[in-house]
Formats: sequence, structure tokens, C-alpha cells
Amino acid sequence: MFLLSLFPRSICRSLAVVWLFLIFLVYLYFHKSSPAGEVSFQGNAQSPCDSLKGLEDVFVILRTGATEAPKKLPPHFTTTLRCVPNYAIYSDYEEDIEGHHVYNALDEVNPDIIASHPDFEYYRRLQEGGREAFTAQELSQWENAKNTNGGRDSPGWRLDKWKFLPLAEKALRRQPDARWYIFIESDTYMFWQTLLEWLSHFDASKPHYMGMQMQIGDVVFAYGGGGFAVSNPALKKVVARRTENLKFYDDFTAGHWAGDCVLGKAFADAGVNLLWSFPTIAGELPNDMDFNSTFGGSRKPWCYYATSYHHIPPAEYSRFYKFEQSWNKENNFRIRHRDVFRFYILPNLTSERLDWDNLSDVDESGATSFDDCRRICESQPYCMQFSFSGQSCKTSTALKLGHQVSGDEAERVNSGWMMERVNGYTEQMDALCGDESWILP
Repeated sequence: MFLLSLFPRSICRSLAVVWLFLIFLVYLYFHKSSPAGEVSFQGNAQSPCDSLKGLEDVFVILRTGATEAPKKLPPHFTTTLRCVPNYAIYSDYEEDIEGHHVYNALDEVNPDIIASHPDFEYYRRLQEGGREAFTAQELSQWENAKNTNGGRDSPGWRLDKWKFLPLAEKALRRQPDARWYIFIESDTYMFWQTLLEWLSHFDASKPHYMGMQMQIGDVVFAYGGGGFAVSNPALKKVVARRTENLKFYDDFTAGHWAGDCVLGKAFADAGVNLLWSFPTIAGELPNDMDFNSTFGGSRKPWCYYATSYHHIPPAEYSRFYKFEQSWNKENNFRIRHRDVFRFYILPNLTSERLDWDNLSDVDESGATSFDDCRRICESQPYCMQFSFSGQSCKTSTALKLGHQVSGDEAERVNSGWMMERVNGYTEQMDALCGDESWILP
């Protein structure tokens, strides 16, 4: 006050106005307003678990396998499962991992099937000798098995289809009063706050089966990798249906290759139809996702709230979790797919990235260098990115981050993005959004 008394009143008033304006700017910075159409919520002021109201009504079932569990489960204990009060982990082998019990999902399957079906040869060896029953060569071969039209070519994957229907019964028996059952895999990431708000739009006393839609033959089902939600009445219906027709579903499982499809068949037979939930529930890794894609319809992920992703590597969980927590602290609206792109993917795009495959997929001719490939992309008005390896040039109109590749390979892969076009991409995509928010009936 003494210092202010040294200045004329007019200057003091001006300084006061400036000071109040600066305070207002600081307030805006730490209390960002919600964009038009966003749903506001109280951000996480203390623990990340404090705002997860309603999670106590949810039972989470995490499905995994013995060969992947030691590597893939530990990241969940400090991220996706950190705040979940009610959950159980199921595998094809009972054990404890870092103090968390892993249950056997298959211990109640018909003993005759276990003893005789070829899918269970791996299981029998596993129960008798643990992981030590397999050679290092076998484990390496299965870990690097390729995906085929009939699924992944490994015995653990072929066994996995037998877990889905038994897990429905085990989940209901273990937590009979849960309002919702959320089934996830060991590489699924869930945004619990967003999921809980999505579930709040549904009557949990009615049968609901919701997930990313897939189809095999005439069966439409929820893709297991993206996670799927089942209400209590729906789970009771499918468990009762299986119990009354146990041999039929055992035979159906034996002749099929996808357990999530087997479960979807049972839901349909029980009169519970799937709510096609993409892109609220997504089945891809953000790095590999085309945020402008349409899947099974006209819905573009960009505009919708995000509740899940799939194929998250173990090393990525902590980074993605920190990103989510930072978002929740700094914003008062739910995260959308466009936010994941803008703040998690976009900062990693650059004009050139060595030993990186950005999943460009259109083969181009006439390029003998990285710069040649760039020029080809520049000449195409809708080309957003490109990659060059050896004498192979690829371009793409989709925008993806992709992943690092080994620099020791004979043909190194380098990638680039058309940054001038990328910089205008988010504004163009935002302009396409209307009032999209949740996938609802």
C-alpha cells in the first residue's frame, strides 16, 4: 500500500485493472470451460478413485492366459484395476501374480472334453507341469504366432474360446448382486469415468449386452478385445440358457474358433440382442486407429466419447494412465476420441521418423528414396502420410501414428507425415461433429 501511495490515483486504478485481469486469466487457465455440447463433471481433486461413483456396482472380469499373464497383468494393478473394488482375474492356469490371485476359468468344463478334445492338449500339459512343461522354443513360437482368418495360430488362443461361457456363470455366482458386469482382456484399457457415465444412461434392471459389434456368419456379437458390458438380468438369461442346453453349447464351442462369438450366440438365443456400441467401445490401439474411419455404419470415432481401447502393450499402460489422470485433473468434461488424438497421438507426429512404421498401406511406384516417397505423397492432395523401406514406398489418406520397428532389419522402415496437412486436420474433423456423444439404443 505504501508503494501504491507513491503513484497518482489514475495510475493506481490502471494497475488494479491490470492485476484483476491477470487474476482472471489465471482462473481461466486452471478452470477450463467445457466446449459446446460437453458434459461437465467434477474433476479429480484428490485421489483418482474419488470420482468413480458407481464403480462399486460393477464387477470386472479380466480374461487372460498363462503364457501372457506374467507380462501383461502387472501393469493393470497400478492402472486399470487400481480403483476397481470388485474384480476377478481368470486364466487357464491358477496362480498368484504379484499378490493377486488368478483363477482357473476352465476347471468346471466337462472332464470328458478336457481329457479328449485336441484344444485341451495344451491345457493338460499346463496343469501337469506349469509353464515349465513347455520348451523355450514353443513359448517363443506361440508368442510370435500370426493372426489368421481363423484366429491366432497358437494353442493358448485356441483354448481361449472355451472360457467365455464358463466365465459368465462364474461371474454371476461370484457377484450375484452386481448391476453391471464388464468383461475385458489383458490388453484392454478402460476409461472408468467415461464408462460409468455411459452406463448411467441405461436401466440396469433391464437386459443389456453392449460392445463393439462383430459378425461371423449370422451371429452378431461383442468383440472381446474392446471389452463389453452386460447387465445383471442379461447375464442371468445367458447363464440359464447355457445351463439348460449345456451339450449344445459345448458342441457349438468345439466347432467354432471365436469364444466371443460363442457367447454372442448364447445371448441371441436367450433373447438378448447386442447394442452396437462402436465407437463408444473401440477395439484398436490409439496408435493404430484411424479416427476418421467408419465401422459398421457412419459413426466416426472422432466425435464420440471414448470408454476403451485394445492391444495396449504392457509398457504403454503407465503412460496412458498418466495421460488419463492429467486429462481428468485439467478438464471438466469427459474425454473423447478426438482428445486422445489431439493430445496423445498428434504430439508424436513429425515430418520424419526413423525406424518407425506408420501403417501406410497404399503401394506406390517410382520411388527410390525417402524423399521420392515424400514427393509422391505431396503430389496427392489427400495423402496424409507415407513410409519408405528398401525400394518400397507406401502412402495413406488415413492418419495413424503406428509403432517403432527394429532398426536391425535388412530393410529399415522410416515414416513421415505431411505436417502442413496434419495441422489443419483437427479443425476439419471438429467441423464434421454435430451433437454426437454416446451410443444409445
